[in-house]
Amino acid sequence: MKHGHAFHPLDPRAARMRLILAIAVGLVAWLLAPWQVSLVTRALLAWDVGGLVLLGFALLLITRSDSRETRRRAAAYDPGRHVVWLIVLAGSAVSLFAAAAVLRQGHAGTPFLQGLHVALCIATVAISWLVTQSAFTLRYAHLYYRDADREGGIDFPGREPPDDLDFAYFAFTIGMTFQVSDATISSRPIRRTVLGQALLSFLYNTVILALALNLIVGELG
Repeated sequence: MKHGHAFHPLDPRAARMRLILAIAVGLVAWLLAPWQVSLVTRALLAWDVGGLVLLGFALLLITRSDSRETRRRAAAYDPGRHVVWLIVLAGSAVSLFAAAAVLRQGHAGTPFLQGLHVALCIATVAISWLVTQSAFTLRYAHLYYRDADREGGIDFPGREPPDDLDFAYFAFTIGMTFQVSDATISSRPIRRTVLGQALLSFLYNTVILALALNLIVGELG
């Protein structure tokens, strides 16, 4: 007789459940938003809340896993390159959508609503960026540990096996600087993933962030 297993956020088998839960919470935020707000504001709010749920789970994974737990989970759970790129493209599209929404709203509404639109735009851009880097963190961990006999591909300083915080350091450094820092890449799949992340991060940081900041400055001016 089979018994069900309780949901645990650190279980690699719960990856799909984490995503479903984030979507469900986002939909709840959509439904609970005040009826006065526009569909654009409602959609951005739902995205932000769902993104925060994903970030919460990612934070649990990254901060509570040692190298042994990271190896076990990363070998069993692969977010998949298609899923990672889908998250990246969705985050970029939503960020552009948020910036365009602020521009379209202009100075309409009360000062409170204008400030709300600006705050929501800032939150959307920030959450989208953090979700993107978190997805790459889990992807690099899997690429490193996916083959127990040939694990590796990123040579971190020191002799200790890398944990999730090391992969977060690697991914977020690329997301902020478009390059690796003190780690050496010796794997072709990882090298190609780094190239894609660096190119997309450059596009995101130079186009989306610049556009959002210009719109926010114009809105506040």
